Amino acid sequence: MGGENDGMMARRGVMGVLAGAAVLGGCGILGDEKSYRFRMTIEVETPQGLKTGSGVYEISARKLIALTSEEHEGSAGARGEATVVDLAGGPLFVLLKNNDAGQPLHARVTAALAPGAPLNPIASYVATVGDLGGMFASAKAELPREDWPLMVRFRDIDDPKSVEKVDPEAIGVKRIVVETTGDEVTTGIEKRLGWLRDRGHLLDSDSGPTIHPTFAQTIEHSAFWQGPTK
Repeated sequence: MGGENDGMMARRGVMGVLAGAAVLGGCGILGDEKSYRFRMTIEVETPQGLKTGSGVYEISARKLIALTSEEHEGSAGARGEATVVDLAGGPLFVLLKNNDAGQPLHARVTAALAPGAPLNPIASYVATVGDLGGMFASAKAELPREDWPLMVRFRDIDDPKSVEKVDPEAIGVKRIVVETTGDEVTTGIEKRLGWLRDRGHLLDSDSGPTIHPTFAQTIEHSAFWQGPTK
């Protein structure tokens, strides 16, 4: 396992990858594609004791043979859904969205699971993803606090506009652990959030453009679910 310098280098490497790779998109001819699955477990200290929730995601990356200089070199992304932790005050949803505008979840997890591994250019990132998805691969890490995803809850779970941002420390989130796995990707979140069946919209899409959006107007359904249409 690498130290702090390895982690910093890995993050810089991932940023370089994302500069040349279109997330979940791209043109050209497919050159190489790799994937791996990981389980993310959230631990929360509560007055009732330790509560946990976990979900399985799949990360994929592909190298493209660009036909022109304007085409992307490759793409990378994650498939899965928000992880849920059932708490006394209502379920906590850990989203596929970050608290900041930095690198996406798939990049942060890959950097944590493969510290010091070559992640730039995109061909190296694809190779790292392939190594993590190997038959005998086994990696486990604690996701750094600065890389934790956005966490939310609802005043009324049947009303997406009632979404509220959660301060992890305020509700006792202790740590987030990620580890490679061969388990199937988690599904079924639409059973909790019936309104999520209407894919591809903001949680509050009734209002027109505004320079002062509500929190619900900044969150898309894709923060709760990403993957093939069911």
